[in-house]
Amino acid sequence: MTGSTAQYALDYGFAIGTANYLGDIGGDDLNRRDFSADLHLGQTKLSSHVFARYRLNSVLAVRGQVGTVYLEDYDNLSSNPARATRNAHFRNFVNELSVRAEVSFFSNPMITRYTSKLRMGMNAYATLGVTGFSHNPQAQLNRDAAEYHFAQGNISTNPTQLNYDEWYDLRDAGTETLSYGQLSVGVPLGLGVSFEVNHQIRVGMEFVWNLTFTDYLDDVSFTWADPSGLNDIQFLLSNPSSAAVAEAAGVDNPEAFLNSFRWDEAYDSPRGNPDKNDTYGTLQVSVSKVVMSSSNFRRNNYRSAKRRPTRKGSSRMGRGRAKF
Repeated sequence: MTGSTAQYALDYGFAIGTANYLGDIGGDDLNRRDFSADLHLGQTKLSSHVFARYRLNSVLAVRGQVGTVYLEDYDNLSSNPARATRNAHFRNFVNELSVRAEVSFFSNPMITRYTSKLRMGMNAYATLGVTGFSHNPQAQLNRDAAEYHFAQGNISTNPTQLNYDEWYDLRDAGTETLSYGQLSVGVPLGLGVSFEVNHQIRVGMEFVWNLTFTDYLDDVSFTWADPSGLNDIQFLLSNPSSAAVAEAAGVDNPEAFLNSFRWDEAYDSPRGNPDKNDTYGTLQVSVSKVVMSSSNFRRNNYRSAKRRPTRKGSSRMGRGRAKF
C-alpha cells in the first residue's frame, strides 16, 4: 500500500438493506432445497449494521460490525401440503457481532478522468469471516388450531380466552423434544463492491450469506414435544395444525393426515429436518466516512508553508519552508 493510499485506509459507517432466510418453514412444492429454489422473496425483511473497516494493504481489509437481521416466514405460504398443514411460522430478530476479511480481486483507484472535480475509485471484493449472534424465535397462536384442539380435547382453555396478538418466545415454550440455546455462530461469505468519492465517502453494495451452526432460527428441527409436559399455550405453539388448515392445503383425508402431526411414544414423529442447519443472507447498501490519517509524506509535502514578512518596499519574496 502506497503512502498516499495509506492515508485513506480507515472508514466507518452504516449498512442497511434486505434479509432472507432458508430453513424448515416455508418453501415451495418440494421438500427443503438449498438457496434461491426455496426462498420466499415475499418474506424479505430488513437488516441494518454499523461497521468499521481498516485496509491492511492493497488487497486485504478487515471489517468489524454489529447489527440486527430480521427474519420471518410462514408455512401457510408454502405449496407443499405437509408444510402447509404443519402451519408453523416464526419471526426472529438476530443480533450479530461479526469480524470479516475483505479480499480485493479488482481495484481501480481512479475510474473518473484526472481532470474531473469528482474523483472516484472502485473496489470489488470477496468477504469471509465469523459471526456470533443471539436469537429468539417467536410465534403467535392460531385461532383455527385452538378451536380444533379444544374440540378434540387436546387443550382445556376456551379459545375465546386466548390472546392471538401476542408473540410468544418459542425457545421457552419447549415445542420439540430437544432444547437449544440463544447463542450461536455462523460463517458469513459473500461479494461486494465499493466506490470511494473524493477520498471522503465510500458507497458500497454487498451480498452476504451466513451459514449458521443452528437449526433453530425458526424453532423447527427435530420431533414433536411430549404434550404431557406442555400447558395449553405451549401445546398450540408446538402444534398449530388443524383440519381446516389441512383442507385448505388440498389434503383429501385431513383427519388421517393429521395423525402424522403429533407426538407418538412409539416412534419419533418428525416436525422438521435436522439434517441441514438454517441459513440467512443480506443484501445491503453501505455509506461510510473515510478517515484521513497523518503520514510523513503528507507532513513533509502538504503542510502549509509559513513565510517571513518582507521589508517595506522590498520586492523580494520572503523565504518559506518549501524548497524548489
